[in-house]
Amino acid sequence: MVLWEKGAVSIKELGTKLFLDSGTLTPVLKSLEAKGLVSRKRSAQDERVLIAELTPHGEALKDQCVDIPAKVAGCMELNPQEAAALYTILYKLLGQCPKGAK
Repeated sequence: MVLWEKGAVSIKELGTKLFLDSGTLTPVLKSLEAKGLVSRKRSAQDERVLIAELTPHGEALKDQCVDIPAKVAGCMELNPQEAAALYTILYKLLGQCPKGAK
């Protein structure tokens, strides 16, 4: 979903947005790349930076996946205020993790 919203994004930024370290994110991206959904390439401005981008096939899945967040939310018995409180608490917890513990 981050790639659908942002387009091409550095692996570092993607990891930050998803609260994932490179050791977790890299195998996921490799799997998505093997399925033809994502491509990874070096940045033209800085070859140390790796960029992830959806392929046309990955972009085409957007319409099929747009309902996933609502379906997940529908599985929880939380009212909107409880859901908002949970969201706030989770982001607070994630923001306070010691470096390297995420």
